[in-house]
Amino acid sequence: MSIGEELRQARQQMGASLKDVENETKIRTKYINAMENDAFDVLPEKVYVKGFLRTYARFLGLDGDTLVTQYEEQFRPRLAAQKAGVTTRYSKPAIRWKGFAIAVLALVVLALIYRGGFVLGNLSDDIADIGQQSGTSNQYSVDEHKGQAPKTDQETKTVNMVLQVVGGESWIKIAVDNKYVFEGTLGPNHVRQFTGREKIWVKFGNAGVVNVKVNDQDYGFLDGPGQVVTRTFTKDDGQQTAGG
Repeated sequence: MSIGEELRQARQQMGASLKDVENETKIRTKYINAMENDAFDVLPEKVYVKGFLRTYARFLGLDGDTLVTQYEEQFRPRLAAQKAGVTTRYSKPAIRWKGFAIAVLALVVLALIYRGGFVLGNLSDDIADIGQQSGTSNQYSVDEHKGQAPKTDQETKTVNMVLQVVGGESWIKIAVDNKYVFEGTLGPNHVRQFTGREKIWVKFGNAGVVNVKVNDQDYGFLDGPGQVVTRTFTKDDGQQTAGG
């Protein structure tokens, strides 16, 4: 029996409709229907399919961990094939770039050998010129530092984010200054803090259980339970919707 068949059979035996399940679990009907038909590709992100499965299983009185294990075994070959495809696509450009770098290096070496006599003949003159210029360069450096204004609070300000999960669990993905730093599922009462120099990008699989605070400003929940939300917060407390 597949995962979807087991979920659908348990729901029918309970006598619950898809709408009943949505009201109790806060999982949208189209996602419930997708799980019951083993159409897991319909869900927004593979990562938090596990959270949906555990939540739905608890409602039906099933073992959520067993269903998650079954899901991983069923879809692991497909994920492995996708990763192999990515490796294949990028291996050839890497080889071409390596060959190009070797060719450039060879040309540089030949040029140095050809001009070796000229370089050695003028080396002492170059050193003398550098010594004469060093005093002037240092003087300019001191003058420039004297004219610099101290950094303002605006220039040194950062973006500080605190996330608190309340009353459920949510898959969360975080990128700080365009670099991914966290991806996973957090349960109730979990608190995580992130700090960036310019901006923090977030994506929630269940926005209705994640309270967001940025630079001491409380944004609360960005949307309702079961909703997928993507946002970007900047150091100036600017908030904008970002692509997925």
